[in-house]
Amino acid sequence: MVKNKHAQHEIMGFVLIVVIVSVIGLVFLSLSLGRGETNKQTSIEISNLLESSIYYTTDCAVSFIPQYKSGQDLIKSCWKNEKCLNEKMACEVLEETMRQIIEESLNVCEDCVNKAYKLNIYHKPLDSEVQNEEILVLEKGKFLDCSSKIGGNYLIHISSISAGIINIELEVCKK
Repeated sequence: MVKNKHAQHEIMGFVLIVVIVSVIGLVFLSLSLGRGETNKQTSIEISNLLESSIYYTTDCAVSFIPQYKSGQDLIKSCWKNEKCLNEKMACEVLEETMRQIIEESLNVCEDCVNKAYKLNIYHKPLDSEVQNEEILVLEKGKFLDCSSKIGGNYLIHISSISAGIINIELEVCKK
């Protein structure tokens, strides 16, 4: 009878040790997974926003009025450093237009679902030895403590002497 009680105590001790080790293991596992870097996901919503922004009619006309440029043409005019008929530079109008479109569409603020965004528009030449040429970078908010990052991009192909691709990338920090 004494051996039987002694065996029961040993089994109970063993089970208690296994439970404690399992709980500690789960705590460390949850902490290590919780600290992982937020992953960036491609969002159809963001890609659609970028695509619709290139068809948006801006208030910049380069040749004559009412030949107003679309977002895509305005990006190309900015890249070529052209001036609108209203004496504003195409890049200035592009910045105002893109900021307005993004902020009205995404509602970005510190207490909102969308905490921050970063828009990057650049020319990528076909020659891989030549560096990318920045056209426009817009940012609002801080990419801190994002539960997730979503993004999208849109490509504009250029077929001219300095051929290449204009890449429009938008990344959004979600709360």
